[in-house]
Amino acid sequence: MKQFALLAIFCTLGAQALPDRTPYIINGHQVPHQPYNAYVLYLNAANAGFFGGGSIISDRHIITAAQNIQGYVTWNIGLGSNVFTSLSMLTTTTATPHPSYNANTRANDIGIITLVSSLVFTSTIAPISLPALTETTQLPLENEEGSIVGFGFTTATTISRSDFLIRSYQRVTTISRCQQFYQITVPNHFCGEDNVELSNICNGDIGAGFVTIVRGNAMLTGIASLMTASCANASPSGYTRIVPYRQWIQQITSV
Repeated sequence: MKQFALLAIFCTLGAQALPDRTPYIINGHQVPHQPYNAYVLYLNAANAGFFGGGSIISDRHIITAAQNIQGYVTWNIGLGSNVFTSLSMLTTTTATPHPSYNANTRANDIGIITLVSSLVFTSTIAPISLPALTETTQLPLENEEGSIVGFGFTTATTISRSDFLIRSYQRVTTISRCQQFYQITVPNHFCGEDNVELSNICNGDIGAGFVTIVRGNAMLTGIASLMTASCANASPSGYTRIVPYRQWIQQITSV
């Protein structure tokens, strides 16, 4: 996976009209606001950093990738809108990566950001469901469709984030397909790809939630963790599976 240098805080861009299909979240669609979605700007002690995604799982907790936490000291969280300039921003200095996170392999790439004060849930800010603590099925299932949203890069060669929230739909691939691209831990990782529209995540989408419909309800079943260096839209992306970490999440958050 391509490594990117730490970048300073990004300038806010003015809103502009977008066509229905865009190169944001490579080849994704502009999407109405998703109340669980969080924009995560993470900064180190020198006030430099990068951005990714996360998902609200309680009034005090955002779940994201451990790579958005380890080595950083401040997190600015944007909530409540599908328009970047309309996000409500919160700041916290408390976050917990999984204790066994491996930055080289992305094993155990999951972490929790803890907010300073409790969120007030509204129609625009609300948590996403997690698999039950007793869930034994390794959700999501092979060939199951999920959606991912984010404000990630417009292309793999620029550092321009999207002004609008963009969604990609992907289907879970076979493990053998995933292993062609990444050194993954089975079943803790899975891969997803879109063979129809060739949509995919890109830089700035890591940590975003992979959401599937489970028994009629939207549920967070994965976290964006791995992508090819070029954000190639003909290659799958890798996700940390929620189910194997459900007990750990409960220990940290009581959720």
